[in-house]
Amino acid sequence: MPHSPDVDRWLATPGTQPAAEGIPDPRVPALPDARSRLRLLAVPEEDLEGVLTTLPDPARTPEPWQALLHCHRALFTDAPVGWPAAPGLLGPAGRYFYVHVFLLALPLALERQREYGIPADVVRATFADLGAKVAAYRRAYGTGGFDRQTWIVRHFRGTLHRLGRLQFERTTLDAAACGGPRGDGPRDGEPVLNVHIPGDGPMKPALCDASFAAARDFAARHFPATPYTYATCHSWLLDGQLAASLPADANIVRFQRRFRLFGSRPVCDDDVLEFVFHVPPGTAGPDLDQLPRDTALQRAILDRLRSGGHWRLGHGWTPLREDPR
Repeated sequence: MPHSPDVDRWLATPGTQPAAEGIPDPRVPALPDARSRLRLLAVPEEDLEGVLTTLPDPARTPEPWQALLHCHRALFTDAPVGWPAAPGLLGPAGRYFYVHVFLLALPLALERQREYGIPADVVRATFADLGAKVAAYRRAYGTGGFDRQTWIVRHFRGTLHRLGRLQFERTTLDAAACGGPRGDGPRDGEPVLNVHIPGDGPMKPALCDASFAAARDFAARHFPATPYTYATCHSWLLDGQLAASLPADANIVRFQRRFRLFGSRPVCDDDVLEFVFHVPPGTAGPDLDQLPRDTALQRAILDRLRSGGHWRLGHGWTPLREDPR
């Protein structure tokens, strides 16, 4: 494999992460098994061969294989992981490296889902998020790859599940990170279900209602040791400026009404551009005039940015034991 100081630093990074004890090392799967795993992860057809042909091997590519093993051991701890993107010098082998990590970790992750008693349809819907992020990478960059490795850790550790339209993550409220709580909502450090919104369809109120109802039952059935009284959400979709720019009955506006806002409101223009227009994160100064204006949301976002305004992240909470609307 090609070497440079950047490549050497990247190869060494996984070994600095906390490692779980007693985790068996993965083996390179046979081709039919690898394809089956990638189908469960919903990796798009156009990316399958790229993933398979660049899969590390302990004999042919020992250095990436060792880095992969270190990632595997860190994946099944509770500690945060710091997995940087692979240097561009590595080409598709680097761009797909973290798909390889999750591909090899899938059997152990599925075993943990079975221990929790998670239904197969929920498991499949949850893990398909990896394939969605591979597809998003291609839309953003025009080539195959994957750069949401720290996000997908939640799915494989079993702390996040997709329940219908929405995803719910078992976590605790970090009030300081939100700029401080307000009102009579969840306390700092209290267990909450954090709501995430996949970008694959309209946020119809009936679908969101069903997801919230499913989340209440799901948490009580599969994780009864921890009571979850509140759901939280941290998203640009809770920016109150959207309500002034969209119709009152718009799905986003109705979703906002479920939550009581608190904390700070940091600027998050990059998040909005990425979610709505697939602009690669960190892209400096995209040409706003070249972005589509096909929907009311797109027009509202672009009009504010072109006028010198900004979009802001909102923090919100809602009780789980009542209708969230």
